[in-house]
Amino acid sequence: MACCKGCSVSGVRRRSTSPSPEQNVRAELPEPEREVYLVCALQTPQVSAEEAQLSLEELQRLVQSASGEIADALIVRLREITAGTFLTRGRVQQLKACAEAFELTGIVFDQDFSPVQVRNLTDEIGVRIIGRSELILDIFARRARTHEGKLQVELAQLQYLLPRLIGKGFVLSRLGGGIGTRGPGETKLEMDRRRIAARIAHLRHELNALRRHRDTQRKRRVRSQVLTIALIGYTNAGKSTLLRTLTQAEVHVADQLFATLDPTARKTILPDGRLAVFTDTVGFIHRLPPALLDAFKATLEEICYADLLLHVVDASSPLFEREVATTEQILADLGAGQKPILRVYNKIDQGLSEAAAERLRSSEEEAVAISALYKVGILDLLNAITRITSPNRQRIRLSIPYERCDLLGQLYAKATVEKIAYENAAIEVEAIADLQGLGSAFSPYVVREQSKPTSSE
Repeated sequence: MACCKGCSVSGVRRRSTSPSPEQNVRAELPEPEREVYLVCALQTPQVSAEEAQLSLEELQRLVQSASGEIADALIVRLREITAGTFLTRGRVQQLKACAEAFELTGIVFDQDFSPVQVRNLTDEIGVRIIGRSELILDIFARRARTHEGKLQVELAQLQYLLPRLIGKGFVLSRLGGGIGTRGPGETKLEMDRRRIAARIAHLRHELNALRRHRDTQRKRRVRSQVLTIALIGYTNAGKSTLLRTLTQAEVHVADQLFATLDPTARKTILPDGRLAVFTDTVGFIHRLPPALLDAFKATLEEICYADLLLHVVDASSPLFEREVATTEQILADLGAGQKPILRVYNKIDQGLSEAAAERLRSSEEEAVAISALYKVGILDLLNAITRITSPNRQRIRLSIPYERCDLLGQLYAKATVEKIAYENAAIEVEAIADLQGLGSAFSPYVVREQSKPTSSE
């Protein structure tokens, strides 16, 4: 392990020493406290160098999403694991030197340590020790906007913290604020086990009430036969951008991990005239903390009731295969692994990764390549959605007598009317519909196509 670029402070970004006029105006205003972190991926005998590097890159993006400043990022190679601190004595001393050189707020690892290990590392190194799950929980706490989202995040954080109570208090409160201390608040984080357990029970009760309300809304949609389509996929794959493109709705979009936390539903009309509701769900991530998956299970279960899943993937990502596999595993865990899925290869404007190009070329799965940002391939996507969700719909002609004009209202409700002509003898209609779904009342008026005789010369 190279010790943080020789423990020189050149790795920390510094401000310009020549202030601008605007900076002079604000010279007397206190600057926000900087949060500087060292980011570490652990390479054990069970983790390959490539896996450690990929984990380190994703961990850096997570820290940036939590508004942390990265002093340096490195891979810590371990031949053996020490029970008390996980890391060897030599590695601990090297990290302590880095912490002093960079004046770190904390060190972020791609590993979750035991409460005792966190306490020991904190005492040895002298800065906060933050695991991957704690970091992700912190990002979720920042992103929650709705009442339900905040309840779910608080539940996840308390479930994560409860088994980590040590002695008189939390390991997390030993060295001040920063990543991992947001969300429920300092007062709540000082509650004892009994009060935390009571709070967890209360949160579950509130979330169950919201779940019942959501069940009622879903049953109403089923009765009205509204098509529901869920956008799923790895975080930052472009789901929110696609939702905005498909529905022309104002949706928060940002190039960051977990920009969308609270589910968002918007309506649009498909090419065949049917109304469809698209729902944007929280993004998935490799090794999603179990506490989060449990807390958000009620929201994620909406995926199980969708008529179609749009699996949005970042086709340009070097982690393409892992991101696809992670999403498929979480779907299986939720019981949605057998739902109809349309794979959407997004961000083709940034180029296809080798793995994405190979899969798109060789796979027989339903797939569409698009750029949600530049609206490329969107019509192909809508047509694919229409085809998958309406296999029995076909183009038909009807000749409806005027005395049965009452059928027109039903026809407009159940079919896509493309052309209608009020002729002398009857009302001539061309439509796209499911004949079985229309019902027997329309059967006498379906115009059967006559086969044309072959001309012989």
